[in-house]
Amino acid sequence: MLRRHLQSLVLESLADFPVVLITGARQVGKSTLVQALITTKWPATYLTLDNRTVLDAALTDPEGFLAANPVPLIIDEIQRAPDLLRAIKRRVDRDRKSGQFLLTGSANLMTLRTVSESLAGRVALHRLFPFSLGERLGRNPASFLLSLFEADTASKRLKGKSQPLHFDLADAILRGGYPPASLARAPASRRRWFDSYRQTYLERDLRDLANIEHLTDFGRLLVLTAVRSGQILNVANLSGELGRPHMTVRRYLDLLALTYQISLVPAYTTNVGLRLVKTPKLYFTDTGLACYLSGASDWNALARQGRLGPMLETWVANELAKWIAAQSEDFRLYFWRTHSGQEVDFLLARGEELIAIEVKAARHVEHRDLAGIEACEQALGKRIRFSLVLYGGRELVALGPRRLAVPYAAALLD
Repeated sequence: MLRRHLQSLVLESLADFPVVLITGARQVGKSTLVQALITTKWPATYLTLDNRTVLDAALTDPEGFLAANPVPLIIDEIQRAPDLLRAIKRRVDRDRKSGQFLLTGSANLMTLRTVSESLAGRVALHRLFPFSLGERLGRNPASFLLSLFEADTASKRLKGKSQPLHFDLADAILRGGYPPASLARAPASRRRWFDSYRQTYLERDLRDLANIEHLTDFGRLLVLTAVRSGQILNVANLSGELGRPHMTVRRYLDLLALTYQISLVPAYTTNVGLRLVKTPKLYFTDTGLACYLSGASDWNALARQGRLGPMLETWVANELAKWIAAQSEDFRLYFWRTHSGQEVDFLLARGEELIAIEVKAARHVEHRDLAGIEACEQALGKRIRFSLVLYGGRELVALGPRRLAVPYAAALLD
């Protein structure tokens, strides 16, 4: 099993909280991760609600189910039995001992009011993403981005820096991070897995959460979000394409986010006196699945569709989100854009400190590539600790006292 970067944080939480909840999309490896945590020091019992017998017992008598299965207890796919969470709450209220329950769910349960009320103050939350590039290559979590919040100047940050590891960017984007697909040897096997995943998601997983009357339209929206990944969210446009009311499209988008198929990166809007875009950006959460859904079977197909830039930006957005999930500190991800079109792809925030990140596919960085960064630095001032241009080259280059041109591998693997 490839070691997941989230593992150490989950172990820390088990030592401090009575309940730990790991959420994430289907097939990202939640079951594999939690079973790997069973040791002589934490001899938990593993039960999955995908097992019909186990599910029936949990639904029929939640209190009796818990009484028959002593802690520590792992319950996989907890969203299939919401009443079980209320029983866990009552158990934990009687005994706050840490490390009693490790739960997993394929939906963001904390957005559901009854669930969040049941677990508030009793649970540590973690999200497991598909494989990051570093996980797939067997590397430890990257420290480069974290070090920028401590560095004084670009020149000091470059001292002693080795040549970054090379990897195949096109292959990484087309594979994505879902373990079965990303580890598949042949593109045909990967495509078959994506097809099965799409069918199972639409015909089974959604029915566990919501009654979708127009499943065909929902499937079309899934494809549309894949095609429009990396763009400002435009609900009116999606509504027009589907021929469905705004409220229906918004509900479908909420379900896509609830099941971790899409993510919305908010705009950074604390500026006073500057007209900024406030609508979020939409990203599909796995580039491999997004390429499959949009019919881009190879790099040339993406180029013909004119989607190399947006898909590269999507891949970076997902890698940054995976990096954030593996950190013990609180980081947030935003983008910055004015109504006049000045833009920076990402702002990585730690408190009030920001790292501005621009994404470029080219192998060289030109001065015009810094226009958005220059505007952002002028607007946000000292809040910007460093500005980065992630690019397709091989060298780390100082572009100014606090500006760097950084190969993707150096930022995401080192």
